[in-house]
Amino acid sequence: MTTKKKVIIGILTSIVLLLTGGLLLAGNYLVNYAMIVDDTGYFPAMGKEPYTGRQDTLAQMEYDEWVKNQHLEELTIQSDDGLQLWAQVYPAKKESHVYVLAVHGYTVDHRNIAPAIVPFVEKGWNVITPDQRARGNSEGSFVSMGYKEKDDVVAWTKKIVELDPQAEIILYGESMGAATVMMASGEALPSNVKAVIEDCGYTSANAMFTDQLKERFQLPSFPFLPVASMLAKVRTGVDFDQADAMKQLEKATLPILFIHGGSDDYVPTYMVNELYDSYKNEKELLIVEGAQHADSSDVNPELYYGTIFQFLEKYGFH
Repeated sequence: MTTKKKVIIGILTSIVLLLTGGLLLAGNYLVNYAMIVDDTGYFPAMGKEPYTGRQDTLAQMEYDEWVKNQHLEELTIQSDDGLQLWAQVYPAKKESHVYVLAVHGYTVDHRNIAPAIVPFVEKGWNVITPDQRARGNSEGSFVSMGYKEKDDVVAWTKKIVELDPQAEIILYGESMGAATVMMASGEALPSNVKAVIEDCGYTSANAMFTDQLKERFQLPSFPFLPVASMLAKVRTGVDFDQADAMKQLEKATLPILFIHGGSDDYVPTYMVNELYDSYKNEKELLIVEGAQHADSSDVNPELYYGTIFQFLEKYGFH
């Protein structure tokens, strides 16, 4: 081999190594950014501002006054992989066997969904708002975009049935919590689970990350997403393909109300149409015009809760 060829091969090898190293660094950054939670509960996708658990909404102000007169309880369970998971409980004022398991979204904790559950409590139902793994008071070191969290939802439903064998359970979730309850609906849930309300959930982690790579980083999904997914699997045991609400809905049989904001550009509104169109069992769709992400209950609460309660009445919830 001539000296010239050796130089060319050396240069090409260096370029390949540099590109590979750069891809690995970029993929690792994306995993850290989107999934890995530090000891304080922070990960970069949360943004730079500290999370306070409060929203600048009328519903938040009303909740702050309302909750002063509520009796609150706490509940803990252990996940299948040994994490202690925590939840806030809003017991019904009179005996009720109806339970709403209200699951919060990405980067937040149970406090974020709390203002939205007031009408359920006022309806006379029990409400449980868990902190998803690695959020709030629950243990965990990473967020898995609903894949591991779906198993936690199953565990919470089993705990409810253990406490009340006559329980009738509604799964309700916002954003990643909505994706989580959709994924859980494809699992072997207790027969006590009767219906699902999903608000602004995404079709899959892959689709969500593809949109966010373009929106936040101006990057194409390939080759960055496959590399990040591979590294996520190595570091957490979960890759992006596994968190897929569309696939899980293929196994689901429960009635589902799909809700989305008509102006949602975080989890784009087209995703709810794909979810709704793909689901083959009892279903309804509500698009709240003018509502952005997780904003539908604030933009038009009468339409939002009126639709939910009318939907649930068909399945025996009054």
